[in-house]
Amino acid sequence: MSIFNKNWKLHDPAPREFLDAIPDISDITAQILWNRGIRKEKNIKTFLNPSYEKDLHDPFLMKDMDRAVERISKAIKENQKIFIYGDYDADGVCASTLLKESLEKLGADDVGVYIPHREEEGYGMSIAALDEVIDDGAELIITVDCGSTNVDEAQYAEDKGVDVVITDHHQVMENQRFSYALVNPHQNGDEYPFKDICGTAVAFKVVQALEAHMSAESGEPILQEGEEKWMLDLVGIATVTDVMPLVDENRAFVKYGLLVLAQSKRPGLRALMEVAGINPKTNKKERTTNLDSFHLGFMIGPRINAAGRMDHAQLAFNLLNSSDISSARKLAWELEDRNRERRKLVKDIISEIDESDLDSSAAIYQGRKHWPIGVLGIVAGRLAELYNKPSFIYQIQDGKIVGSVRTPEYANTVGILKKASSVLTKFGGHAQAGGFTTDPKNENTLGKNIEKIVKKDISNLKTVELKPMIKIDMELSGKEISWETYKSTGLCAPFGEANPRPIFALRGAIIQNINMVGSKEDHMKCDILTSKGKRFSAIGFRFADMVQDLKSDDKVDIAFEIDKNEWNGDISLQLKLVDIKKYE
Repeated sequence: MSIFNKNWKLHDPAPREFLDAIPDISDITAQILWNRGIRKEKNIKTFLNPSYEKDLHDPFLMKDMDRAVERISKAIKENQKIFIYGDYDADGVCASTLLKESLEKLGADDVGVYIPHREEEGYGMSIAALDEVIDDGAELIITVDCGSTNVDEAQYAEDKGVDVVITDHHQVMENQRFSYALVNPHQNGDEYPFKDICGTAVAFKVVQALEAHMSAESGEPILQEGEEKWMLDLVGIATVTDVMPLVDENRAFVKYGLLVLAQSKRPGLRALMEVAGINPKTNKKERTTNLDSFHLGFMIGPRINAAGRMDHAQLAFNLLNSSDISSARKLAWELEDRNRERRKLVKDIISEIDESDLDSSAAIYQGRKHWPIGVLGIVAGRLAELYNKPSFIYQIQDGKIVGSVRTPEYANTVGILKKASSVLTKFGGHAQAGGFTTDPKNENTLGKNIEKIVKKDISNLKTVELKPMIKIDMELSGKEISWETYKSTGLCAPFGEANPRPIFALRGAIIQNINMVGSKEDHMKCDILTSKGKRFSAIGFRFADMVQDLKSDDKVDIAFEIDKNEWNGDISLQLKLVDIKKYE
C-alpha cells in the first residue's frame, strides 16, 4: 500500500531498434528521450544540445510583428512617450523590465511602466489605468503578458488617439482587430512555429525584430554583438516560473538564461540570489553553471511573484531595475519578507479547506472572504496536485467573486471556463491555469455548473486516473544507480514542464536508519539497501506525516530521482524520494 496513495505508471520500454540507433547515448538516457517523445535523430540532437544561434525562430513569423515594430520604431524616432503596461506576476515584471531596458538602449527617451495592483485592479488593462497613463502623456501603449482579451479597453485608448500594441501569450478570445497591432502566437493566422512561449519571450522577440528593423534602416547594428543574450536571464526566469514546456526554443532560452543569470550584470538579481542562499558558479570553458531550473522555478521566481501576491509588484520591478548593489540588497530583503508572509498565508488557507466532500467531488470549488487573491493560484495548484482534480479557489468580495484555477493534465482550464461562461463576468488563462470573475449571486450556480462540466468531461475521456499518479521512466537495478547514470541523464536538462526530472523505481529494497531532519523536522532522511546489498543515502522532503507508517527494515518499493548532495565541501550521490510503497 502506498503511503501517499498514488498510482505508479511505468512507461513502456523503448524499442531495441531505437536504442541501437543512438549508440552514443546510454540506454537509460535513450529511454527518457523515448518517454518524452524525442525520437527523431534531428530532434534528439536539438534537445540535448540547445543552440541559441540555431534553435530560435524568426520573430517576423509572428503575425503583426512588422506592424508592431514599425509603430514602436516611429515612437522612438519621434521621441513619443511610450508606456509599457505589464502584469503583476514574475512573467509580467520580467517582461516589463526587459522591454523598458531594451527600448532605452534602442534610443527611446521617455519610457514609463504601469503595473496594476492584483487585488485592486485585477488582470489586464482597465479604463481607469488607461486614463491615468494617457493623462500622463502616453502616445503609445505596449502591453506585455496581457491585453489579448482587452477588446474594449484597447478600443478606448485608440479612440483617444493613443495606439496600443499588444504583446502577449495568453489565449486570444477575439480575432477582429481591436488594437494597432496584436503580437501573440496563439491568434488565428499566426505562423510562428512554436506557440508555447511566455510573455517575456514574446517581448524578447519584439526586441529582436525591432533591433533588426532599426539596424536595417540605419545601415549598422543598434545593439552591440551579443548584447541581446544578456537579456536571457529574464527570459529564462519567466519561462520556468510561468510553467512553459521546456521543449523547442524554450530549452535554448533556459539553458542560456541560466548561464547569463550565473554572471548577471543586474544588481537586483545578484542581491536576490544572495538572500535566497544561491551561490552561482560558472565554468566558462565548458559553458556550464551550477544553476538549474529548480533555482528559477522554486527560489527566484516565487520571490519575484511574492511582491504582487502580497502587496504590489512594483517592489519586484524596482529590484530588477536597481542600479547599485546596496539598494538592491535592501529591496531583496523586503521581498524576502513578503515571500515568508506568502508561505505562511498559503499554509493557513490550506488548513482551512473543507475536506468533507473532496473525495466524492469531481472538482474542488471553495472560497472565503478573507482569502487574499494573490495566493489563491498557489493554493489551487497545491490542491490540484494533491487530489488530482480541477481546483477553483476564490475570494468573496462585496461586489464580485474573483478566483484562480489550476487543473491536472486531463482537464483544460480555459475549456471548463468557456463552458461555464454564461455565469462569468471575466475569465482567461492557459490549459492548466487561469482565473475568473463572477457576481456573488452566481456563487452556488457556478459551483454546480463546474461540477457538472468536469464530470461530463471525465466521462467523455476513454481513460482518466483520478488518483494522483507518478509517471515512472523506468525501473533500475542497484547497479544502475550510479554517477554515470546521474551524469548521462543530466544531458536532458534543463528539466521542467513537459520535461520533468527522470523518476525511477527500485523494487524490493530495505529502508533503514530513518531520521527526521530540517528546522521543523518535516523531512525524512534514511538509507536504502538494495536486494544485492548496495546502500544509498536518501531523503524525502515533506515526508513527516508518512514516517509513522514506516519503520527500519521495512521492505519497500521506491520512486525516486537520482540527485547529488553537497555538504561542507563533500559531494555524494543521493536518492530524492518521490513515493514509497510498503510491502504488507
